Amino acid sequence: MPTPRKSDARHWLNGTKSQAKLEHQFQVPASRPRAPKDLSPEALAVFKQLCALLRNRRALTAGDAELIRLYAIKYERHAKARAKIEVEGEIRIYTRLDSNGQPRDVEKENLWLKVATGCEKDMVAILDRLGLTPMNRSKAKPTGERPADQAQPPDPFEQLLHHRRKEYENVEPKTTN
Repeated sequence: MPTPRKSDARHWLNGTKSQAKLEHQFQVPASRPRAPKDLSPEALAVFKQLCALLRNRRALTAGDAELIRLYAIKYERHAKARAKIEVEGEIRIYTRLDSNGQPRDVEKENLWLKVATGCEKDMVAILDRLGLTPMNRSKAKPTGERPADQAQPPDPFEQLLHHRRKEYENVEPKTTN
């Protein structure tokens, strides 16, 4: 069992310095990325949804904007490809010319299927990098609060005055008969 860590006061009394490796819980300040102007309304909705998810996990920074934008574009492209596959099917009959120049019908997988699977792979990779998959969830470190968002501790004097003001307002005036 390792020796317990000395407190800072103990180190100060002994004239020593701590050699314990302290992990900094917050390395990057939290910030909201700007929504890109080049996204369609559908992709913009995906962008905002992913930002909200990351904000709830306290993992959203302005540096994630490009990754989230790429995810939104891939998501929209995947939706278009899936719609084409629903209409045409996964296997299609294409007309090809044989070595004699005669047209032949050939069964092949739909070309949109390749687009859809490529988008799926890219989307999973982006989600991995953002820490939104079960395997990489622990790798995403929580962000620190933005300085403007941090609430100042309430002033005890202001609390006392506010409390006294409430007491004074709740007192009913005495009526004399």
